[in-house]
Amino acid sequence: MRHVKLLIAFLVVSFYISALLVDRAAGVIFGVLLLLSLILLVSSRQSDSESFGGLVKQYWLLGLAMCGPLIAVFANQVGSNHFVARTYDSPFRLAMFSLIFWLFSFLPIKYMRYVQWGWVIGALLSAVKIYDLTYGGVIRYGDDFIPIIIFAEMALLLGMFATLSIAWDTHHDKLIILLKISALFAGLYAAYLSQSRGVWMTIPVFLFIAGLAAKNISFRYKFYLIIFFVAILGSISYFGNIVKTRMSGAENDISQYSMGENVDTSLGIRLQLWRGSWVLFKEHPVFGVGVENFPKALTELAERKIITPVSATFPHSHNEILFVMSRLGTFGLLAILGLYFIPVYYFFREIRHNDSEVRCTAAMGLSLCLGFFTLGLVDVVFLWWEIFPYYVISIAFFLSYIIKRKKEVTVSLS
Repeated sequence: MRHVKLLIAFLVVSFYISALLVDRAAGVIFGVLLLLSLILLVSSRQSDSESFGGLVKQYWLLGLAMCGPLIAVFANQVGSNHFVARTYDSPFRLAMFSLIFWLFSFLPIKYMRYVQWGWVIGALLSAVKIYDLTYGGVIRYGDDFIPIIIFAEMALLLGMFATLSIAWDTHHDKLIILLKISALFAGLYAAYLSQSRGVWMTIPVFLFIAGLAAKNISFRYKFYLIIFFVAILGSISYFGNIVKTRMSGAENDISQYSMGENVDTSLGIRLQLWRGSWVLFKEHPVFGVGVENFPKALTELAERKIITPVSATFPHSHNEILFVMSRLGTFGLLAILGLYFIPVYYFFREIRHNDSEVRCTAAMGLSLCLGFFTLGLVDVVFLWWEIFPYYVISIAFFLSYIIKRKKEVTVSLS
């Protein structure tokens, strides 16, 4: 069984290193983890902490939240009496959460700590990759299997996870701390080169969450750290041509849209799509227009002069919540809110725990959920299939680590 546990840990490390670098790697590794879970379940193996049934019963609300998108798709297809099998593919990965969660319950906490090196290596290699694809920021992006905004957010999260895992290092080795902080700057560099304003919006959210987790750090040091990061970000904003260009473009887009000169700018199209998605939701409030019918629905909105023909050519709403509402109605709205905020509940209740490892791991979970939520205000995150295994594996891993660490602390105090 020891070799199986090492294999699981190796697969999770490999996932974070390769998910952004190698096409299909995320799906293949997720599939292997799922297969291992099913083998252990069928062979009646028991983890050290909980049976599969006990874990599902204890965390039923989280399991239900992960099944929410699948339920919403099924409800839409029942309501429309139109069934399309391929629309179940991505939400099915989320629905497998409980099996992945239970698989991680087999891992001893010493094996789980190996995963921090996956975050460090993944963040550093992601910065190298985006530098290569953008020619150092000269172009927005080259050809790849992940959209740049999704790639940059995932890379930034890897840097955030790596930095928060400093709390796992009991010896406080300065070289290791420096390496993990380097991973954070690699993630920030990837975000900068991405030219994605939505990704930049998530940075203050991450700083706030890190501040919540830094319970034992004095206010003076927190203040210095805030000043340090504000100075860095301010310098980038002032001296960095990429930030200047993108912000100037945003101002110009808003000006043209408000004056009616050109509504088909980057931000103008977003505003049209938000309005159009709201119209679709109001007209189909229960089940939505359906996953497959969204392009056709936009074309009809253009014919009705609600949005322009240019806006009707876009594949999504550039807003996660409005996109889901328009396609899957109220069922979709409940599903996406549950997907964001039910995991937030489980992590937020641990953010002020006395143990620093528990707090910082909870901060990783909050960074993931609230980072995706914030980015989802201006883009669509759960449209891309790489996100689904990333979300499931990360939430299951963080929560499993918290459970094991709390038991470890309890035993040491008894």
